[in-house]
Amino acid sequence: MVQLTRYALNRRRQARRRERRQTAFNLIALAAGGAAAWWFIWQRREATPAWILKKQGKEERREAARQERERPVARSGDVHVERDADTELKVPVGEQLK
Repeated sequence: MVQLTRYALNRRRQARRRERRQTAFNLIALAAGGAAAWWFIWQRREATPAWILKKQGKEERREAARQERERPVARSGDVHVERDADTELKVPVGEQLK
């Protein structure tokens, strides 16, 4: 009878130990999963959503087109024209630029 009681108590203790170990393992796994999720969210915090990048690109293209439209027309420098000059007249490169 004593042996049977010891056996039953021992089995109960083992079951409790097993439960505690399992609970501790589950808590550690849950904490690790939470930490991993937090780290992932923290890393993605600085990432810009695709729609914002698309909008920024569109705005940049609009701005570049507006600047191109507003840019003054490129004009050549002053030209010296002589009356009755030959149209085939060639000017040395050094003298073309002022």
